[in-house]
Parts: sequence; structure tokens; C-alpha cells
Amino acid sequence: MGIASLVIGILTVGGVCLSLVPLLNLANCLVLPLALLGAILGLAGLFRQKGRGAAIAGLCLNSLALMVGVVRLVLSCLAGACIL
Repeated sequence: MGIASLVIGILTVGGVCLSLVPLLNLANCLVLPLALLGAILGLAGLFRQKGRGAAIAGLCLNSLALMVGVVRLVLSCLAGACIL
């Protein structure tokens, strides 16, 4: 589970960076659920004995992607360009 969380974390950080481009903010709606899944897998991986370092790294990356994505979503809604 730790390796899966790490892979999802790498993909979500890249997706959040992609969603910072002004016309590609729709990617933010696709990345946030994936980052949440990766964070859950990272938490589940912490309780296993093997791959604990990968679980911690995946949890950190997914948490970062969630924070940046939520801030990006709130700012776009406040600006009147909410995509939800």
C-alpha cells in the first residue's frame, strides 16, 4: 500500500502543478479525489510493517496535493470561476 500511495502522490503533485495553468483548472477536480485515495492508502500503509517509508512519503505528497488543490479550488470559487 505504501508504494501505491507513493505513485499516486507523484501523479497528484504533477496534476496539481498542471491545474495551476489558468485554462487547465479542470484537472484540479480530477486530482483531488485521487489525492484523497492516495492519502488513505498512505495511512493504511503506515500500520503495515513493510514499505513504511514509502507510505510516509506518499502520505506527505498526497497531503501536499490536497492542500494546494483545495486552496486553488477555493480561490477559483471566490474569483467567480468556480468549476463545480
